[in-house]
Amino acid sequence: MSIRRLESLINVILMAAVVLTLGLFILWSYKGWEEQSGRYYRYGKTGSHHIANITVNLGGIPKQEHCRTCHPEGRAAVRIDSSLPGRNHPNIAPHSMVDLGCTACHLGEGMAADLKISHGRTDNESRKVLAGEDLQASCYQCHELKPLPGADKAWQGFRLFSENACDTCHTSSGVKGASYGPDLSDAGSFLGLMQIRTAIENPTANLENSIMPKFSLAPEEVKALSYFLKSRLKEPYYETPMLRLLKKREQERLEKKRPIKGLPTGKALLKEKKCLACHKFRESEGQIGPDLSFMAFMRPGGYIRNFLHSPGIEVPGAIMPRISMDQREEEGLLFVLQLKERNHFHGGNPKKAYMMLCQRCHAARGDGFGLIEPNLATFPRAFRNNAMFFKSIPDTRITESITRGIPGTSMPPYGGLLGQEIIHSLADLLFKVFIRTERRIKMINTPPPRPTTLPLHEENLSTFRKNCSLCHGFQGKGKGPAYLKYLPRPRDLTNYPYFKSLTDERIATAVTYGIPGTEMQPFVDNLRPDSIWGLVSLIRKFSSRQGNDDDTR
Repeated sequence: MSIRRLESLINVILMAAVVLTLGLFILWSYKGWEEQSGRYYRYGKTGSHHIANITVNLGGIPKQEHCRTCHPEGRAAVRIDSSLPGRNHPNIAPHSMVDLGCTACHLGEGMAADLKISHGRTDNESRKVLAGEDLQASCYQCHELKPLPGADKAWQGFRLFSENACDTCHTSSGVKGASYGPDLSDAGSFLGLMQIRTAIENPTANLENSIMPKFSLAPEEVKALSYFLKSRLKEPYYETPMLRLLKKREQERLEKKRPIKGLPTGKALLKEKKCLACHKFRESEGQIGPDLSFMAFMRPGGYIRNFLHSPGIEVPGAIMPRISMDQREEEGLLFVLQLKERNHFHGGNPKKAYMMLCQRCHAARGDGFGLIEPNLATFPRAFRNNAMFFKSIPDTRITESITRGIPGTSMPPYGGLLGQEIIHSLADLLFKVFIRTERRIKMINTPPPRPTTLPLHEENLSTFRKNCSLCHGFQGKGKGPAYLKYLPRPRDLTNYPYFKSLTDERIATAVTYGIPGTEMQPFVDNLRPDSIWGLVSLIRKFSSRQGNDDDTR
């Protein structure tokens, strides 16, 4: 074969390869476009490309959609190259597809021509098409809240919302609630099912500084709650604004005429006021808040009353909301919580005392990551791997913390419950099992001498902003730009009860030498003694006023 003929043959082969590649590319692009535009599926019985606009009337609100172009008679759409018929839509009697259309139950964007948009697979998927069991999330968009065949889990979600005291923080249409957390009355209009479930299972997943506690709910319970919340719409189909107003007035009228029922007693009252949804009380375990079982031995009535009125004043940063109750209910709760039953701990086993009283906060491992740690205003002191901290403080401080508690925190005084003998046994146990150093070995620092003259307030403020505000914030509330990086979190320097219990020397020692086991660094090499004492003076100013409840949240 001559060279010329060989060159011609190669050119022909190359030309054929180019044409074939171009053809495949066009075919691939067309298939993709067909799929995205919904043309990849057969249209109707005749294969017609006619798009049918259908209008349905939902509670007086006209809705247009052309879903049945791809889903004739509600059947499942089939690929255009398939010879199989689409599955028939199940019988939905007493409902009718003619009355409801498709999007009333399945959601989606009924007028979109793009497959992705029409099936609601955009943004947070608030309009994502629902199918199968998830369809329950639509039932209470039209129906009033009462047991409904086929919506068992959505109804369970409504009950869980109340039983788990969600309404002590949130309001939701159909459920009278409080306003500490976001109003969920129209959550279903803006959030998809998966977003709702993520927010319940891991509140800080999308909101890093969320104070919502993490509830111990089974996956099926989370799913049920998501069905209920998904049904909460800005403009529900089951009532018009005029009907909502009439129902509200009727509810107010019935509230006024409702007879006063007898007050439940004991644990029944704690359950009715939803305390048990979060707190432990004897055999009931809410897994969110502190144990109330031995409150009578630990907190006086005045403290409990103040805490019920304004939780953030006694424990700044407490996430517990105020609970609405009348005077009768308040007195009943005080009676229950101050009822002293037999004290089982005097002369008892310290291991048993630790597991019953301490491990819910400090953890069975002693590292501070106990069951309710994420919900406490301050991180519980870690015992394990924290020997330097316990060497740096006097032994009396340890026993006094157990005996008298730590003001301004959730650490209660156990002196009246345990007695001094078991408190010392408990301290021995902490050193032996977790701290793992001799209890008598100490390396206690002393602060620099207090100067006769302190820097001016403006200079103290400048020193604070330069050295402390990154963690503690400009106002000392413990929420500087970097506060979420650290655990334990930076101390809230406005905590009046806590700092009232400290001496100036103890604050100066912490500033000078830092606090082992935390990110609080020593400033002994960076600040002059008068600057350190100036910071002590500034912290006294920050914490000089007992804040109101709203300030401390």
